Amino acid sequence: MQNKITTIFFDLFGVLLGIDQSVVVQYLSKLIGAPYLEAREIVMGEPFMRLERSEINFTQYVDEIRAALPNGNRIVANDLRDIWMNSKVGEMPAVSLLEKLQTDYEVWIISNTTESHIRSLKSKFSFLSLVCGIITSEKAGVHKPNPKIFQFSLSEAGAKATSSIFIDDSYANTEAAESLGFIAYHYTGFDGLITFINHHL
Repeated sequence: MQNKITTIFFDLFGVLLGIDQSVVVQYLSKLIGAPYLEAREIVMGEPFMRLERSEINFTQYVDEIRAALPNGNRIVANDLRDIWMNSKVGEMPAVSLLEKLQTDYEVWIISNTTESHIRSLKSKFSFLSLVCGIITSEKAGVHKPNPKIFQFSLSEAGAKATSSIFIDDSYANTEAAESLGFIAYHYTGFDGLITFINHHL
């Protein structure tokens, strides 16, 4: 018999918050001739997180994804910047689930970002003040998919991996969580998430 779920950990960027990624990823996947999900994994992966954390600037971000994507040399930084600037950061559909989930489960966030970044986001997005806690990679001292960030999160939440769900839009991160005993879901769209939640909760 599977353990009763007590705790749900969400990734922040790409699951709860995001630019309208579909516009950016669609543009790039067409430009380089790569499948949408394959392009998305790189475009919204670690280089994007480093850009979000202000560790690299936009030009360096473009250099990194150019190097990682097939036909990446087709990407023109200024063209991509124009599309990017017209895509605002906003709440993604999964935010609508939080209030209901919080009545029965502990809801936490695990994010590869800094404490100061979270503070600035809290002033714009009220849902961030409603969750039980936000574990940042800065606080944990390691980034996802390092197993230590998941162990740190379990310790902070007072939870067991086998009684926890982890939702992230990076396959590497969900794989790492799964190897520790979490029930993990690789987020690729809201409909799939609803199906997953209805199945497990």
